Amino acid sequence: MTSALDFTTPLTNRGPRLSDLAFERIADAIVTGVLAPGEVLRDHALAQQLGVSRMPVREALQRLERAGLVETAASRYTRVTVFTPARIAAGIEYSGLLYGSAMRLAVTRMTDEQQSRAVALLDELAGEETATGCLTVMSALYDLALTASDNEVLQRRSDVAYMIARIAHALPGEDVVRPIQRERPHLRDALDARDADAAENAVRRIHGIA
Repeated sequence: MTSALDFTTPLTNRGPRLSDLAFERIADAIVTGVLAPGEVLRDHALAQQLGVSRMPVREALQRLERAGLVETAASRYTRVTVFTPARIAAGIEYSGLLYGSAMRLAVTRMTDEQQSRAVALLDELAGEETATGCLTVMSALYDLALTASDNEVLQRRSDVAYMIARIAHALPGEDVVRPIQRERPHLRDALDARDADAAENAVRRIHGIA
C-alpha cells in the first residue's frame, strides 16, 4: 500500500497543470524519503491522496520515470527507484555532463546580471558546510545555468535536479560537500572571466568526471 503523503491541501486546476503539481508533490516525497526506495506506487491511491483524477497522476509518473525517480515494468509494477551504487554513479556522471554543458553555454550567453548572480551564489556557497546547504545553492546555480544557456532541449532536463537531490540523500554528507567546495573557487574564477572551458571542467570535476 502506498504510504500516506504529507499533503495538507488538495491540488486545484488553477495556475500550473495538475500533472506538474502532482509531479512536484510526488518528487518531493521521494526525495525526502516519505516514499521509500522500492515502494510500489498505485495511481488510484496517489490520485485519492492528491484529490485529483488518475490522468494527471499517470502523466506525473511518466515524467518521474524520465527523471529517474520511478521505475516501471509493464503489467508488473511502478515503484520508487532503488538507487544501487551503480545507479548512483551513473546519475552523478549524467548530471555532470548535463550541467557541465549547460554551464558552458551559459557562460557565453548569460547577461551581466545573470553573471553577477552566479558569482554571488558561489560567494554564498563559501560559507556552507552541510550537504543540504551546498545542494540548495548549487541547485539555484544550476537552474540559473539552464536558463542562461538559452537552449530549450537542455532546459527540458531540469527534472534531473530531483534525481541529484535523491542521490545526495544516499551519500555521506562529506562526499557531497567536499567536491563542491574544492571546485567552488575554480568555478567562480571561470564565471568571473567568462571562461567556458574552465567553467564546464569545474562542474564536471564536481561530479567526478575528469
